Amino acid sequence: MVLTSKTLYTPEPNRVAGKFGRLPGHVPNGLYDLTWYVAGALPKAPLKVAPPVPPVNLDGTAWGMFGNDTYGDCGVAGVQHGDMAVDVDLKDKLDPLTADQIVQYYLTYTDGEDSGVVLADFLAYVKQTGWFGHKLAAYAPVSISDFATLQFAINAYGYAYTGIEVTDLMMDAFQAGQPWTAETVQDGTVEGGHCIPLVGYDSQNLYAVTWGGIQAIEYSAWHLMSSEAWACIWGEVPSGGLDGHGVNLKALQADLANLRK
Repeated sequence: MVLTSKTLYTPEPNRVAGKFGRLPGHVPNGLYDLTWYVAGALPKAPLKVAPPVPPVNLDGTAWGMFGNDTYGDCGVAGVQHGDMAVDVDLKDKLDPLTADQIVQYYLTYTDGEDSGVVLADFLAYVKQTGWFGHKLAAYAPVSISDFATLQFAINAYGYAYTGIEVTDLMMDAFQAGQPWTAETVQDGTVEGGHCIPLVGYDSQNLYAVTWGGIQAIEYSAWHLMSSEAWACIWGEVPSGGLDGHGVNLKALQADLANLRK
């Protein structure tokens, strides 16, 4: 399904910006960029990937807030939104999760504190603990300026799990159903760190899920607002150790296993 810009920018009912909760990130020593784990070049992604449309309306928004209107659980909600994108792509029909389930997962991870998450550390926890019956096989950083690999991750794995800084003008634009532009980033005041999964792109914009809806992000804005990005690979590792796109999951998993706890 190809969504028009009118569809993407039309404000949804009760569209309200939420809380922040992404703490300053890091790449663990011993873990390399996704491109390190492929011999040669990654397959070229298509020119555009339309954001998926989830089949279930969970809370009056297209994607569900999952507590991010009350808690700084964007890093946890971001995993769920990414998992929803994967499910839509695979046409899986799983029972939808509730905001209470996501918030409880978050508070279990943080020992009951609404403290936010470091994305790399939280992905390590999800890989070890599991995600409501789903298995995170591996994850790897992606350079925020490497659009070819970001687009590859979105197309191949359903989404890219990313960390950004949000300004007050970006929040205003979200509520008005307008794209994030360079002006909304550089002319605004930073309000906090946020986690969003990128689930689509075209020649003009990246498209992310945040606060229950799809948000368009102009590429010039992405350069100014982005801090980190991760490819998340779900499911079981094939017997040959390759993921079907040339990525050596066996080597990536070995590096993940050797990270300092």
